[in-house]
Amino acid sequence: MMNIPKPEHKQVFLNAYIQISELENALKLIREMGFDKMTLSVIGNLGDNYIDDPKGLEFIENKLRLFFKELLGQNTDFDTFYNPEMGRLFVAGFLVSTFLNPVGKRAIGVLSGGPYGILRGLGVSEEEAGASVKKLNEGTYFIVARGDRLDIEKLKNKLRN
Repeated sequence: MMNIPKPEHKQVFLNAYIQISELENALKLIREMGFDKMTLSVIGNLGDNYIDDPKGLEFIENKLRLFFKELLGQNTDFDTFYNPEMGRLFVAGFLVSTFLNPVGKRAIGVLSGGPYGILRGLGVSEEEAGASVKKLNEGTYFIVARGDRLDIEKLKNKLRN
């Protein structure tokens, strides 16, 4: 009888960035490493800066959309959501569809506790999910990477050096 390896449980890794330039450098590093089997997302918060400025919002959305397509590939999903607790969040990459998932009549990303629930659903610990949502509220950007343990370990080592 052949030993068929069990499918490995995917691991999730969050890394926080205060400056968009730090985020950009990290994404370039990831791209150079060629993590094809890993899925990436970026979550950020535009706050309430564009609440009465639809043109400004459209401009920044287009700018960010292009920025992430350039860094993560042309097929990268991008969207923004207004979350009453956190302001306007943006999401690029594999988590866009999760944030758009309807719960009742509304997308989970706009629900209070939605971003926390999404992180918990990915397997992030309560403590880390809570701390991440708090940092997101303060304007921190996050890379969310999902992949095999080995790839995630390599990524951690690369980004934390």
